[in-house]
Amino acid sequence: MNFKICRGLFMVFLAVLTSFQIFAVPKGTAKIFSYPLPSIYKASSFFELQVNGTSIPVVGYNDKYDYAQLSMSKGKAEFAIRLKNGDQVSAYHISPKKLAVAGIPSGNTLRFTLHKDEYLIIKINRLRELVIVADAAEGNKPASSGKGIFNITGKPYLAVSSATELATEAIQKAIDDAAAYKGGKGIVYVPAGIYPVRNLKLKSNTSLYLEGGAVLLFSGQEKDFKISARKASQNRNITWWIATDSGAHDIRIYGRGTLDGNGKYATEKNNLGAHILAIMHTDRFELDGPVIRESGAWAIIPTRSKNLVFRNFKLFNRFDMGENDGIDVIESQNVLVKHAIGIALDDPFSTKTWMQNTDLCRNWPGKPMVQDGVVFEDCISWTYCYGYKIGQGVMQDQRNIVFKDCVVYDAAVGIGIHHKWGTASVKNVLFDGIDIERLSYQNDDHRTWAIFFMQNGDKKGSGPIDNVLVKNVLVRDQGKSPGKIKGISAATPISNLRFENIVMPGTTEAASTLQQINMTDTSYTNQIQIKK
Repeated sequence: MNFKICRGLFMVFLAVLTSFQIFAVPKGTAKIFSYPLPSIYKASSFFELQVNGTSIPVVGYNDKYDYAQLSMSKGKAEFAIRLKNGDQVSAYHISPKKLAVAGIPSGNTLRFTLHKDEYLIIKINRLRELVIVADAAEGNKPASSGKGIFNITGKPYLAVSSATELATEAIQKAIDDAAAYKGGKGIVYVPAGIYPVRNLKLKSNTSLYLEGGAVLLFSGQEKDFKISARKASQNRNITWWIATDSGAHDIRIYGRGTLDGNGKYATEKNNLGAHILAIMHTDRFELDGPVIRESGAWAIIPTRSKNLVFRNFKLFNRFDMGENDGIDVIESQNVLVKHAIGIALDDPFSTKTWMQNTDLCRNWPGKPMVQDGVVFEDCISWTYCYGYKIGQGVMQDQRNIVFKDCVVYDAAVGIGIHHKWGTASVKNVLFDGIDIERLSYQNDDHRTWAIFFMQNGDKKGSGPIDNVLVKNVLVRDQGKSPGKIKGISAATPISNLRFENIVMPGTTEAASTLQQINMTDTSYTNQIQIKK
């Protein structure tokens, strides 16, 4: 065999090996999955990002933060953030601090290494923050076509990626067909692209898959939407943008795409707010993976529903528009919120119970229900309000609520119970393993790591708060105001509130007195305890 033939066979063999990434990805190195920058979004003016040599688009979002999204397999991932203005990296911090991610500045680039997927908030010099959300590699990505797959760009739907052309009819038709599919759970497949939509109704036994780079965009004008509620405090109508059928069951939304509430445009130009996801009277619902962005009202409202899972989602709201809570779990049972990041002016992670005759609730299906069995675990919160909160509405009982292994990146109040509206009870609450990094903002007169109080806003007497355990809390910033424990009267006190292993700033030892944990604003309490 002559030299040219041998060399040709070797090059073919080399190409085959490279296609299997034997050379491209050294052993122990994570494989990186990047997603295209949606055409309606601008690239960041401040940051460029590479991970293991793969360029990751950075979305230029608002004056507080930009964000980048990727997925990675198990293994070592080398991150390199380059400042586009050419400045030297002179100061930085990487949160969550508990991860102890070590940065290496070199000129205009900050480098660090991860060995597993994490959500991070990074501050370099005096620039806005950069939020990096690295998810695990998708292990459940469906085929884009085939049996039981309803691709919105295929026949008969023929949705077109466009910043202006509505795709509502095509997507709703695909959802309806998936619900009618008899061969199992039908999957509606949304490829990368921009799809403006009006109201969508999710149906039983269906999945909605959003490919990385896909954006469902709230189209924004009130005349296009069904009005579902009114927010009297803002003199604004509210629509349930993407909602479940009342009584629906077995619904899933997953993937690496984006649900964009277009809230700045919708509220300022059209005075219209939108709940991005309204899970109404539903059994067995799952959200896994998408970005939820720019809500013009409370973004996700699981309401009078049960057996719900929300995991691996990224809530990116703005700080220049209010009443844009992240996920508010309302009158629901058996709910898990796990491994998520929530950024919003108002409370990113909270629970509420209301009444049928209030402004938001008139069209809620069913009757008022108790809240029972809600867990928030491994979450990151950044807000001007409460990092993690029960209230303000407590018009039906709330019980068995857990906040576990969560981080407060920045807030006005780290954790709290604010019993303002209603006379029902809050019982059996656990805050465990909370890391409070910063408290830079003020909410009313509060800027503190924790508050537990009743306010009797409707002058009906408020209700009891009983059996609350706060333990294993690292308070890196205690704020500027005292912590608060305040009932309404001797007949309606805060009872059985216990603190255990609370470590305050400047010490490594757990506190042993209420004064040491700055809980000095107290009244109408019963059996308040603290121990190391």
